[in-house]
Amino acid sequence: MTTPPPGPADSDFVEARIDEPPHSGASIGAVPDDANLGRRAVHGAGATLAAQLVKFVLRFGSAVALGRLLDPAEFGIVAMVTPILAFVATLNDLGFASAIVQRRDITSDQVSALFWINLLVSAALAALLMLLSPLIGWLYAEPRTIGITLALAGSIVIGTIGVIPNALLSRRMSFIASSVIDVGSLGVTVAVSIGLALAGWGYWSLVIGQIASTFAGMVAVFVASGWRPHWVRRLPQVGSLLRFGANLTGVNLATYFSMMADNIIVGAVAGKTALGLYERSYTLALQPLNQLMAPLGRVAVPLLSRFGDDAERLRSSYLLMLRTGLMLAAPVMIVCALLSTDIVLFLLGPKWREAAPVFGWICAGGIVAPIFSSLGWLFTAQDRTDEQLRLSVYTAIISIASFAIGVRWGAAGVAAVSALSFSFIQTPLMVSGLARRGPVNLGDFARTLWPCAIAAAATVAAVIAAGRLPHPINLFAAGAVAYLVFWGVLLLLPGGQALRHQLLNLRTLLKRTPA
Repeated sequence: MTTPPPGPADSDFVEARIDEPPHSGASIGAVPDDANLGRRAVHGAGATLAAQLVKFVLRFGSAVALGRLLDPAEFGIVAMVTPILAFVATLNDLGFASAIVQRRDITSDQVSALFWINLLVSAALAALLMLLSPLIGWLYAEPRTIGITLALAGSIVIGTIGVIPNALLSRRMSFIASSVIDVGSLGVTVAVSIGLALAGWGYWSLVIGQIASTFAGMVAVFVASGWRPHWVRRLPQVGSLLRFGANLTGVNLATYFSMMADNIIVGAVAGKTALGLYERSYTLALQPLNQLMAPLGRVAVPLLSRFGDDAERLRSSYLLMLRTGLMLAAPVMIVCALLSTDIVLFLLGPKWREAAPVFGWICAGGIVAPIFSSLGWLFTAQDRTDEQLRLSVYTAIISIASFAIGVRWGAAGVAAVSALSFSFIQTPLMVSGLARRGPVNLGDFARTLWPCAIAAAATVAAVIAAGRLPHPINLFAAGAVAYLVFWGVLLLLPGGQALRHQLLNLRTLLKRTPA
């Protein structure tokens, strides 16, 4: 699918100007009007999908290239700092971007106030991280992490500058501009990292590539949004926005511990080589998952937030997005889980063989990841972030416990225990919590998911059969068979005709969406 031209879609968009005079209390960044919301959603999904395909090629290609240019230990050194940097970035997020996207009405003063608050917090956190850099070196008994920490701390402030204009682009559903920026920023990362790796810069090629990408993205979103902050002498009414953001920050912190504590545990217990194997496996597994889910994720919250009290439209659209996410992501995750050794050897080479079981278990957990991810869309769209926060704390505790249990068997043990915990404890817990109230109940989930479970079982059998073909033909054959079987079974089961109708008429469904 090609990216739609920006002309007609943007010209039909009804919005307030975002370069209003200082201290204006006028509404800012209005959403599209009723007639064109659906068209922008469809165009945005198409643009995001096209961008994700390009990003998938860039990420996958760079992962292969860098995996052959750098050693596992070099990835491990950077991965030691990554969890700590991610923790600071999570604290720095404050949930302001989601608050701007979710709120129907927000003023210019409020947006500028959020920008300055976020920037102040960011500067303080970056300074604190720099002061703590020697402690990080001591924690890992690796002095090289000090320089990496100092370098990446500055990128937190750079990234923060672009948060608010990027949120305004999402609020206005300017997905084409956002997609171009995403691809461009990733292209900067890939070019800089591979170029420096070829020049012999080692792990610094990863660090500098990340900084270059953050800076390029920040400049691009400011140019694309046309928005500039102004100084706010009196703090406007931002209490509800701060509470909304605080809940999301709590959710993000819980998610951080669920996703990053494994790196800390593996690095501290098993060392940098094991961590390098684990980190590359995790990155390799999440790349196809993230690329496939991103088009839905980018459109979901802005779109679902516009439904208001139309519970039936919210329910049916969410369930269609959930089912579509599973149709996109589950087949490739099944292939990666079952043929992990062949995939790792094909992409990264023999020196990464020990990463195969880690990669396989992470992909096994990734089969149900679309369910878990989609729950966040609904919590946010319904302004139920307080409930999401409580449930996220519970799942984080369970996740960390699984890491601690699994580490006794090394990196592969962490991946195996956490995948089982994620699939059979954490995801069901979040589903049951969301279904307690609201338009989507447990019966809706059951009717949506049981056909997917049968399709997944049939796909497993088909991939095992295709995997017996000669390498590497088996990889391509398994990928094609996985999608054919999963989609075919799903469309042939009861409800398949209705699903086929919904997918073929997705444009019509979105065009009926209220603004």
